Amino acid sequence: MAILRKLLLEIRFRIKNIPPHWINKFSIATVFFFIWLSIFDTHNLIERFKLSSQLSRLENQKKDLIEGIVQAKLDKKDLDSNKEKFAREKYYMHKDNEDVFIIEKKISK
Repeated sequence: MAILRKLLLEIRFRIKNIPPHWINKFSIATVFFFIWLSIFDTHNLIERFKLSSQLSRLENQKKDLIEGIVQAKLDKKDLDSNKEKFAREKYYMHKDNEDVFIIEKKISK
């Protein structure tokens, strides 16, 4: 502990901004604690960053899947109401000697 204190005092003299009463066993323990939590702990800063990015990715995926479910329900409702229209629009099916034209509206953002 004395060697660490001497090392910290030497660093303080080089920086010249740290008051001498700040370097004691409590400040050393606090610095060690924060270093331990940020680097060596199982829930360190890197793991927290990975988990938060994974959480945001999963929330975006959930939003996309919910939109897909809504679209699937609308397609099912359309299929139940008119099967011929659904087959012609989605799968471009047509009768013999008949052309099917599909006009889609573009939504500009």
